[in-house]
Amino acid sequence: MTLRVKSGVTPPNLVIAAAAANTAQEMEIVVTITSGTDGKHMAGSRHYIGAALDFRTSNLTKKEVTRFMDKMRERLGPDYDVVLESDHVHVERD
Repeated sequence: MTLRVKSGVTPPNLVIAAAAANTAQEMEIVVTITSGTDGKHMAGSRHYIGAALDFRTSNLTKKEVTRFMDKMRERLGPDYDVVLESDHVHVERD
């Protein structure tokens, strides 16, 4: 299992990161967190308060991305949104 984290990942994001690490281990894939509080996001984005992470998808097949998202939703429950963006999966606490 491999989980890579860029700077900008804050303690409130640890629940999301732990779910991603467990999902990556179960699926035997590499998951890379590409954005925490860093980068440019929409006004009001949960990234800016440390409540959202983005995950790279370019290293995964479409089937793996779908399965990753389904497992993240299952692990995190209804208080979290898991959304496929153009080049990454965005996960945030509502």
